Amino acid sequence: MRLFTSFNIATLIVSVFLTGGKTMAYESIYPRTPVGTIEIKTLPARTCLVASAPGDAFEDRGTAFMKLFGYINEQEVSMSVPVSASVSKNEMVFYVGSNSTKRALASTNEVSVQTLPALTVVSIGLSGSYTRENYEEGLLKLNTWLAGQKEWQTNAAPYVVYWNSPFTLWFLRKSEIHIPVTRAANAVPAFYTFPVETIDGTPATLAPYKGQVALVINVASKCGFTSQYAGLQKLYETNQKRGLVLLGFPANDFMGQEPGTNDEIQQFCSLNYGVTFPIFGKIHVKGKEQHPLYTWLTDTTLHPEFGGDISWNFNKFLIDRNGQVIARFGSRTKPDDPELIKAIEKALKE
Repeated sequence: MRLFTSFNIATLIVSVFLTGGKTMAYESIYPRTPVGTIEIKTLPARTCLVASAPGDAFEDRGTAFMKLFGYINEQEVSMSVPVSASVSKNEMVFYVGSNSTKRALASTNEVSVQTLPALTVVSIGLSGSYTRENYEEGLLKLNTWLAGQKEWQTNAAPYVVYWNSPFTLWFLRKSEIHIPVTRAANAVPAFYTFPVETIDGTPATLAPYKGQVALVINVASKCGFTSQYAGLQKLYETNQKRGLVLLGFPANDFMGQEPGTNDEIQQFCSLNYGVTFPIFGKIHVKGKEQHPLYTWLTDTTLHPEFGGDISWNFNKFLIDRNGQVIARFGSRTKPDDPELIKAIEKALKE
């Protein structure tokens, strides 16, 4: 492995400029995917500088890099992180910083100026050396994950992005692999496919609620938060015609606070709170018998912002009209909480 190449040296020069140089700007064009996380994210439309050169995509980046560095230095163009690179050919991409995007940048024989549209990718966050071996290990994990996702299909080749200079200590470096994806034709989002049972024991799925905004709540009849049923019912009545549905899933996973049968739960909800939104049969929302729906909802790989174990009764997941988790609220968030109402209003308008 070559430790000192023109790519290393040039990047060291760039890193100096990035901390406050006249020519550069240091900003992130999109959020970094955390190490070990796999996520679907949409990159914004962006202006970029592209250069290519002969040689290996991993071993010979120096020439392409120097072309880009020469361009931004001569033109006094700000750039942003990360830096992208092909894995099949020696091609690198710099993204233009926000304070240079309004300038009329011209392509040269060495560097092409391109405007890229917004792009949806599946991304995995990596750490460690910028080697082909590290890339291939990450790509295997990413492809394994994608193989289990019927909702997404790839539509372009993978590429790699780098967040740090190669002079950063190898164990501190962060990178990502991106594979451009599109939603599969006629794909049904996973949220609508999970088997559930209605409160009277009839097998069902959540497909009838496709196209609605859904608030999913794990409920209990003998909990300190049980009184939230009243506010939830009011929330449902107020917004039902606008496309909001509340989906209640009784669970006896916290201190035995939902001990009743399905019939008893149904009677309790109806007689005490006049509940008319859908209440389903009892399930487990944590542990070895966790229902597949809650396995999906709490998956931190699928939902890095909203995943994690259910903390108590009356956790709330907000699902948009496309079946995607867009927000999560804890047990103490009341149905009339301004933040919850704000999130619901936004989802209903989209």
